[in-house]
Amino acid sequence: MPSRKIPLITQKFYHIYNRGFNKKKIFFTPDNYHRAFRTIQYYQYITPPIKFSHLNILSLKQQKKILSQLVQTSVNILAYCFMPNHFHFLIKQIKNNGIVKSIGKFSNSYSHYFNTIHEKKGPLFEARFKAVKINSNEQLLHLSRYIHLNPYTASIIKNVNKIHQYPYSSLKEYLSPNTFNLTSTDLILNQFKSTQDYLNFNLNQADYQKQLHSIKKLTLE
Repeated sequence: MPSRKIPLITQKFYHIYNRGFNKKKIFFTPDNYHRAFRTIQYYQYITPPIKFSHLNILSLKQQKKILSQLVQTSVNILAYCFMPNHFHFLIKQIKNNGIVKSIGKFSNSYSHYFNTIHEKKGPLFEARFKAVKINSNEQLLHLSRYIHLNPYTASIIKNVNKIHQYPYSSLKEYLSPNTFNLTSTDLILNQFKSTQDYLNFNLNQADYQKQLHSIKKLTLE
């Protein structure tokens, strides 16, 4: 596989995204979304001792023992959104090759699960995930909003005031900090007076995002 045109540099932020092969759906059921969440939650850590699929067949006691030993992460996930045929992550790389390892293991593990559950064969994702380097704080904030507004932009959520009810993004973690244990919210939330201010930051530009291509270019090109 050829090397990336954009190197993934440690301590830098990236927009990581990929979609289903031939734009096909990669999530069909709530269990699919939940599996993806738990998979990236596991593979954010440095050198997990066993495959996630193997972890799932252990007893709860054995699982807790292994998970309690996972302390240091190779990436920090600042935002995410799982959509029916694609996913988005806003990620800071903590260790060298952390993004490649974490996202690679996530993609391989989820693909194997998906094909097994749905009795399918062949690739689930496009050949390689896309990575866009974040070059400014403004871009970082826009990207977090872009990711969280995806369900509204795609008309999955019809009423923007209900965007916080979408269960498969990190917006809920921003509105209830310390309730979940995947997303690192402090860097972004500390730039707002309150969680409501951050929600307003998202809501105020929701309709604008549906039409404004400059935001898309900022985050996807």
